[in-house]
Amino acid sequence: MKRAHSFVLICGLALAPACTSPSRAPSRATEAPKPSATAVAMASPSSSEAPPAAPDATPTPSAAAPAPEAPPYDLEADRAARITTAKAELGAHISTAIVGDVFVLVGPPGFQGASFARSASLVRSSTEAYLNGRFDARPAQAITVYLFGDDARYQAFCKKKYSGPCISKYGFYQPSTRDMVMNAGLGLGTLTHELVHPFVETDFPDAPTWINEGIASVFEAPVLPRKGEIHGAKNWRLPRLLQAMRSAEKPKARLDRLFGMSDTTFRGDDEDLHYALARYVCQWLDERGKLWPFYRKWRDTVRDDPTGERAFAEVAEMTPTAAHALFAKWVVRL
Repeated sequence: MKRAHSFVLICGLALAPACTSPSRAPSRATEAPKPSATAVAMASPSSSEAPPAAPDATPTPSAAAPAPEAPPYDLEADRAARITTAKAELGAHISTAIVGDVFVLVGPPGFQGASFARSASLVRSSTEAYLNGRFDARPAQAITVYLFGDDARYQAFCKKKYSGPCISKYGFYQPSTRDMVMNAGLGLGTLTHELVHPFVETDFPDAPTWINEGIASVFEAPVLPRKGEIHGAKNWRLPRLLQAMRSAEKPKARLDRLFGMSDTTFRGDDEDLHYALARYVCQWLDERGKLWPFYRKWRDTVRDDPTGERAFAEVAEMTPTAAHALFAKWVVRL
């Protein structure tokens, strides 16, 4: 994520996974009525009559008509359509801005003027930094970013658009519709977190959840010392990790536990700890200049190295198991 060109620090909070809507059950087929026994007897040849010989020729199945090709994606038309949709949802007097070609920022009444301008600047500086030696590919399709200045408007929008409450009090990204919905009144850390996800989806589609959320969570407290640079500062997730390291949960707080962790396990009962662990492993690697070399190495070799252990060992010059002691010492000194 990015910030202003001078040193900037923003602390924020993380968010929740997107939801899916249930599909509708197919309707039952209607059975044709069965013919009566009399009708069957009348239609059947008698035993003295030989049925006509079947022709030798085998009928040739007709070729299915080719499906029409989908028209090529039109980014400009998609952006315009998203602005039209936002005006229909929130009224004609919204503020809008296009940032980084694909991000369509929407500021409804209550989040305009200086607040909207600061948000646009943050999106611009953070996305520039994400593409400066970090991610190689940018999202290819437009993404709407709704910015609400207070909880009441934020929750009302979710109820109207999604027929239910917002899935996080801070904000969320909905990949299926390419929408981000932010409760910006609580701060912009969730915005810089959520902006990471479409980059990971595009650049590393096979990325496990732990590295996706770990990188995103680093930028909940973004530090932007200069143009094109972004790092993360200590944030509110640290106490949860320290608590685990100092208790019976200590085995769960090991760096090497992440490697091979399934997405289901990551989002299980210890999700808050997994977020904290992944976040600080990524921050530790970033401070050592190893995060992005590791990320790219794993991305490029994921088919042969699905857990990322070999990529980590090559870049960090130690195994995840060996690295844990150094990582743990760093954490307790924060």
